[in-house]
Amino acid sequence: MSDETLTRLAALSDRYVVEREIGHGGMATVYRARDVKYDRLVAIKVLRPELARSMGGERFTREITIASQLQSPHILPLLDSGEVDGLLYYVMPLVEGESLRDLLARGGALPPSDAARLLREIVDGLAHAHRRGVLHRDIKPDNVMLAERHALLMDFGVAKALADGRRSGGPTGSADPHVTLTELGVSLGTPAYMAPEQAAADPNIDHRADIYAVGVMAYEMLTGAPPFTGAPQVVIAAHISTAPAPLASVAPEVPPALAAIVMRCLAKDPADRFQTADELLEAIEALVTPGGTVAYVPPVAVRRRRAALIGVGVVAVAALAILGVQRAQRSAWVHQTALPELRRLAEAAAYDSAFVLATEIERIAPADTTLAAIWPRIARRALIETEPTGVRVYRASTSDTSTWRLLGTTPMDSVRMPVQVGLFRYEKEGYRPYYRLGGSRPPIALLTATDAPDSGMVRIPGQEMRAFLVGADNNPSVALGAFQIDQYEVSNAQYQRFVDAGGYRDQAYWDQPVLERGRPLSWNEAMSRFVDRTGRPGPATWEGGTFPAGMADHPVAGVSWYEASAYAKFVGKSLPTIYHWADAAGVYYSKWVVPESNLEGTGTRAVGMPRAVTIAGVSDMGGNVREWIQNEDDRGQRFILGGGWSDLKYGFVDAYAQPPIDRAPINGIRLAKYADEEPNLARASAPIVRAFADYTKERPVSDAVYAGFLQFYDYDPIALNAVLESADTTATWIVELVSINAAYGGERLPIWIYRPLQSPRPLQSVVFFPGSNAINGGPSAGYNDANAEWIVRSGRAFVVPIYKSTHERSDSLRSDYADQSIFYRDHVTMWVKDYRRTLDYLSSRAEFDSTKFAYMGFSWGGLHGGMVPAIEPRIKASVLYVAGLMMERARPEADVFNFLPRVKSPVLMLNGRNDFFFPLETSQVPFFRLLGTPAADKQQLIYEGGHDVPRTELIKESLGWFDKYLGTAR
Repeated sequence: MSDETLTRLAALSDRYVVEREIGHGGMATVYRARDVKYDRLVAIKVLRPELARSMGGERFTREITIASQLQSPHILPLLDSGEVDGLLYYVMPLVEGESLRDLLARGGALPPSDAARLLREIVDGLAHAHRRGVLHRDIKPDNVMLAERHALLMDFGVAKALADGRRSGGPTGSADPHVTLTELGVSLGTPAYMAPEQAAADPNIDHRADIYAVGVMAYEMLTGAPPFTGAPQVVIAAHISTAPAPLASVAPEVPPALAAIVMRCLAKDPADRFQTADELLEAIEALVTPGGTVAYVPPVAVRRRRAALIGVGVVAVAALAILGVQRAQRSAWVHQTALPELRRLAEAAAYDSAFVLATEIERIAPADTTLAAIWPRIARRALIETEPTGVRVYRASTSDTSTWRLLGTTPMDSVRMPVQVGLFRYEKEGYRPYYRLGGSRPPIALLTATDAPDSGMVRIPGQEMRAFLVGADNNPSVALGAFQIDQYEVSNAQYQRFVDAGGYRDQAYWDQPVLERGRPLSWNEAMSRFVDRTGRPGPATWEGGTFPAGMADHPVAGVSWYEASAYAKFVGKSLPTIYHWADAAGVYYSKWVVPESNLEGTGTRAVGMPRAVTIAGVSDMGGNVREWIQNEDDRGQRFILGGGWSDLKYGFVDAYAQPPIDRAPINGIRLAKYADEEPNLARASAPIVRAFADYTKERPVSDAVYAGFLQFYDYDPIALNAVLESADTTATWIVELVSINAAYGGERLPIWIYRPLQSPRPLQSVVFFPGSNAINGGPSAGYNDANAEWIVRSGRAFVVPIYKSTHERSDSLRSDYADQSIFYRDHVTMWVKDYRRTLDYLSSRAEFDSTKFAYMGFSWGGLHGGMVPAIEPRIKASVLYVAGLMMERARPEADVFNFLPRVKSPVLMLNGRNDFFFPLETSQVPFFRLLGTPAADKQQLIYEGGHDVPRTELIKESLGWFDKYLGTAR
């Protein structure tokens, strides 16, 4: 367009400042502009004047308004539209990326896996629009934007408005639609992508014309060119009367199943196509794996044209021969390739990949007994419920959130899903799309209507909840009622309304006394603290009473607890309590949340996208900005949770608190809303005792003091009085339950012993210290820890004492959290004595080598791996499967911290980087550094996980460690 157009667009300067032209096509010219109101970059499309005249502003506005209501992750939203000085325009977000047309022009045909992935996203957006009665009518590569590998459909409503205008003659009189088609190529669609009925100017075309256009575009993506090319009149005629060349003949490398989908879309008769975009979507989703590739098709297709076979009998014989080859190839693939790979994936806990492969195996060999035995290891049948019902549910692997598999429509029972945690997406017309993390038994999902007053909040049913964060999780639990919490952090644009409304001048919003180092401030003093960089009221990161340019959609930052509380009152919400925040965050899912979180970053990122989604469906609770909490700690500070963009990754799980007047540039806001009848809100809001230990600054006790501690763990030599309670022999081991006299109180100590059937004697023994789930864990009858089998198969004995307070020896101890009580101290001494008495018993039997005992501890047992080997010199090597120091402290004589430097035997630590219980920087690393083991004999391996490590790595590294320090067992 000319400079005249830019001059006419200047009339929009009170809302948009047009910067420059960035593209043009047959229908519109695109300009880069800045949205003055929200200080964001946008793209403004201005229709060609002759097209604008053909429809008129009223019809254009009506159709654009309908299209603007579409909300899908694969539709580029319409932000605004209008008419200025005779020009019709509409506004969209400015996408950093390229169009599908640019991609095809640059590289030609796409690999089938890439084409299938993009098709799924395009059809997902189209299905969303069709369910809401909105047709596109001009689907083509030019109208698909690619942003960060994802496809976004754009320009909904424009072709419809244009078509209606041409049919009715528009405001300027009648017009011939074929003139538009052949000369302008836009009014009823673009010739190369027209459905036959559209090319024939049928006034009654429906959604199936869009499906045809998708087929044309898919054909082009897979071959590099649409099925018909040439002059517009030639292309139009071909769509009506000529069959496209079969995709299999043009691009034989395309999997037959994908080719069949594309060719069905290209059927001349709409009745022969997929009848809905949802049906097409299901076909594509059934074909594409969670890894983004086209599902494996066994090598049965013959890709070269064969010489014609003459005679029906010959054809039949050939068909039977091909069928026999196909069956043989399928069987060979299943048994020689697929099943061995499936076992490997299952063993590696790669359950998403295993699920896809198992599904393909089942399609080929549904009665295979090996597959039937593996299915329970990798998948579960689940009940999926939502409120309301009738919700379409999709699932994606957390490792590939661009690939979604349709599970069905709620309610659904017995839906097979991988046992691995995945990301779920819920969609229903009239409701906001909802995302959440979940396992193979997802809880009921609560959707919020788009027209609800609090549509930007997530509904959470509530539960009995601990403040499950490091340093606070030893506080009493609270029964929470149903509540709501903001899906996204409060943005700068939202907070601007509070500032503009005089929020810093109205004392009604400031109902808490402002304290500075414990001294109450007057109103004027307080407000003098709450100013921006230029001295105007507002967050510390702002200037001139507003946020920095381009940051409207970023979270507000640089606010104190008092400002957050005042803003909450302004909008009629509340700061969340630590219990409600913890419920929404679900930090025990940190291994899936933290990798997607904005922690250890360089600045905030815009809110409004489902990222780092929690089990409750809340975004960015990890990182971006810290979020102020209602509760005080026991030092008068306020909790501020989740970590900010500059915090280390453990910030997501840390119960951090700071002075409420602090205005650091990573301090932000997320709000909650409680039911009026919430009975325990006062308890949930009460001060929280916060445990914290900076292990980098503390020093363990002296050797002289430590020597005095050891007497707590000694015991008099007493008879074992061993009794064999039971014995059993399986194909793997001999399992014995033995009981002996404990070292205290006249109690009996049960011990489970697993011995290999055939292995050189005497046996090495791995004596296990379990996780805290063993505390009050019910009877140990039939005890069978998951680690037993692989240790026994290595030729070693696996031994599990039933420690005091665990299983049938349960008592009044209810938690593994340390405290300063004599009660807790005495339990620590009993646990150590139980371990030592177990070695006494093993040493009494000739089949066990008393010089080759190993310690293995998980979680709670990993913690005590920093104590037991210091006290018990018979331990020759230790493997600590997730270990670290706790923030809660015991009395010095029972504090692991004081024992760590006295551990001298070899130690292997296996940890997850995003452990919610033992954070890497504050817990794991100090534990490892404090170990007194020589540097050459201690090692810490850190995996990209949470409170676990990959099973294959656990087995490989543990056996390697035992082989190194105990000797090879077989």
